Amino acid sequence: MVAQDFASLEVHVYDQKKGNLFVHHDIPLPAYPLCLAHGQVSASGTTGNFCAVGTFLPGIEIWNLDVINALEPSCVLGGENTTEVDETIKEQIMRGALGGSAQVDAASMQPSNGLLPGSHKDAVIALSWNTIHKQVLASGSADCTVKLWDVTMAGQQTEGKCNASTFTHHSDKVQSVEWHPTESTLLATGSYDQTAALLDARSNGSDVKVVKLSSDCECIAWDPFHGEYLTLLSDDGTMTCWDVRKFDTKTPLWSFAASKKGGITSMSYNTRVPGLMATC
Repeated sequence: MVAQDFASLEVHVYDQKKGNLFVHHDIPLPAYPLCLAHGQVSASGTTGNFCAVGTFLPGIEIWNLDVINALEPSCVLGGENTTEVDETIKEQIMRGALGGSAQVDAASMQPSNGLLPGSHKDAVIALSWNTIHKQVLASGSADCTVKLWDVTMAGQQTEGKCNASTFTHHSDKVQSVEWHPTESTLLATGSYDQTAALLDARSNGSDVKVVKLSSDCECIAWDPFHGEYLTLLSDDGTMTCWDVRKFDTKTPLWSFAASKKGGITSMSYNTRVPGLMATC
């Protein structure tokens, strides 16, 4: 939720008996959110109820949704390197505990080491959590890159071990990333360079299939009943469906104008009724 200068992550609960949907609690965010992804593995490797949040900042925050009034995220993937700041705070706390001066120098509270190794360099605008390899998170950014993260390695970011892979096959902002629901290494990506791509996460970018679209790619969705079908939504309102087994043919299975005026930015398949889709 965004309201003027305040942004938050709202956790909703659905009461099945009464049929009510209500806000259970909310989490203040440091910047306007651009994308969300639900996952089940934390930085410690334990399972739970977690949400990854991408904002205008280069870091990806992961919050434990089961914690009410959480003061900080479970971990942050990438973003500013605050190692020196953290050490300064610890030093000030120790001085205060020993009866010394605990005065903090404002200049020492500013991060001086830039970004953490492997971090995005611009806003994070797309996220997708792998449902099979549950510790793997994919992200797309305005820096034109797609990154894969191992959430369980978040504590070793200064060693560059958290960012598992970086793909640079797009030449403009990456608006969409979506893992295949059953093929754990198959990732689809869409960009403002008017292309969509299909890549094998094991290939390190050596095997990427790309198709040209009529306009910027706004959204990607896998057909839940036909795993070989990938649906793409373009900025001009055109919707196309591709058989990924024949991606190299450059010809979609079908295509139609979902909106002649464009402006459609999202779509979702109904997981219970084959062929039924909603757009917004």
